[in-house]
Amino acid sequence: MRLPIAALALPVAVQAANYSGPLRPQVHFSPPSDFMNDPNGLFYDAKRDLYHLYYQWNPYELIAGNQHWGHATSRDLYHWTNHPPAISPSNADEYIFSGSAVLDRNNTSGFFPDQDDGVVAIYTLDTAEAQTQNIAYSTDGGYTFTKYTHNPVIDINSTEFRDPQVTWHAESEQWLMTVAYSADKVIGFYTSPDLRDWTHASNFSRADLRGEQFECPNLVKFAADKHVLFISVNPGAPLGGSGTYYLVGNFNGTHFHPETANFTLYEFSKDNYASQWYTDLPDRSSPISIGWASNWDYAEEVPTGELEDWRSSMSVPRQHSLTQVQGVWTVTRSPYDLSAVQGRRLPNHNHTDGVSVDFSSVQSKAIYFEIDISGLPADPAGEVRFHFSSPAGDHLDGGVVLDTGLFWIDRAGTQLYTAANNTDFTPLSNTSVAVDGGLAFAGVIDRSVLEVFADDGTQSATVSYFPSAPLDRLAVGARGLSDGANVGLAAWGLDSGWVV
Repeated sequence: MRLPIAALALPVAVQAANYSGPLRPQVHFSPPSDFMNDPNGLFYDAKRDLYHLYYQWNPYELIAGNQHWGHATSRDLYHWTNHPPAISPSNADEYIFSGSAVLDRNNTSGFFPDQDDGVVAIYTLDTAEAQTQNIAYSTDGGYTFTKYTHNPVIDINSTEFRDPQVTWHAESEQWLMTVAYSADKVIGFYTSPDLRDWTHASNFSRADLRGEQFECPNLVKFAADKHVLFISVNPGAPLGGSGTYYLVGNFNGTHFHPETANFTLYEFSKDNYASQWYTDLPDRSSPISIGWASNWDYAEEVPTGELEDWRSSMSVPRQHSLTQVQGVWTVTRSPYDLSAVQGRRLPNHNHTDGVSVDFSSVQSKAIYFEIDISGLPADPAGEVRFHFSSPAGDHLDGGVVLDTGLFWIDRAGTQLYTAANNTDFTPLSNTSVAVDGGLAFAGVIDRSVLEVFADDGTQSATVSYFPSAPLDRLAVGARGLSDGANVGLAAWGLDSGWVV
């Protein structure tokens, strides 16, 4: 989206950030300070066993603008090291918008005559006159970049042409760019032998898709020889503000062919946008993504800014697969391997009305939890609810109505920011889940972000919330269940990814 704040062409140093605030997520990435939005340029460097995360960052203000590529690295996707911005504006009237990064192992670009680990970043340069696709190259593993002297590499004389995702298409032995003609609601595909010279291959259009503009497309190769096209839209997404769809199909090197006419909404909640997918993962690895855990309806207003000098976090890293649900290929998601931060299992406390876990002793105030409902008859009745609470009376609730499969989450009980502050901060998220003799779901709660994964990972929700005191107790209760039904709860403390 066009951002009206004038860019400041000033050097930015890496900051000694404070990650100890009560709203600061501990296993979700957030910026050192100020405002962050889309993830960019996710790539894995196998030689150094290092994951790189770049992101849209305004290092000067708590609202969007002054777009730089912020930068952080991790060996496990949970413990992060912040670095100075990797790509910054050269002039005061420029923004470095979203894009991607790849390892050019075979030096197709010619930038790396003496190495096999050169990194090329592909990004949108935004000015008042145009949005163009540009490249920059790094000889030091992705920490510093040199802008290509013959930029832009694609210029179609448009102010609504952005967010290139580039991958290597092995079958045709060429680079593939997926990019948005945003206002036209069209996805373009371009090919290149060398990352410098690009040829338009085809367009894919779905003008009927709900939402005003297309952004941050990703074409992702899955097993079963399938490709999945992810398209983010803003504003006017089905749940309000920004949101993401996906469509399963096949890509033949020039054209994307969907298997169905129906797009699937990626989440049943409002706070996951512009997910990007890691490039250069080892062969046979499951696809891994990270998304922006916010929504443009209120991202610039949430109270972390005034209270703790930062706004927005990312989702937890997610691993993915494709599975068939009633004959339709569906993307699954679950938290990427939590073992790097997963601590001890927390003891359950049984009550007459259910079971609870007290995690006030967990320093991070972050936990991973699993809720299992079993022994249900063919025509189940009753409801199972979960309830997070704080000593100050804040609460975040959810549950499943077993006879209809209605699954819901309600953030209205967290008190620092509610629909009274912004009517677009809608409290309820809901979907329908399969109830067939039982069901299970899992989640991560982390100070101001809740992520829930249900229906064998085919459905998920990311919910931002802002309590006046940390939520530190989880209670699970049931009512009206049939004889023989059982509800189980397991929870583990999560260690902080930051030194606090």
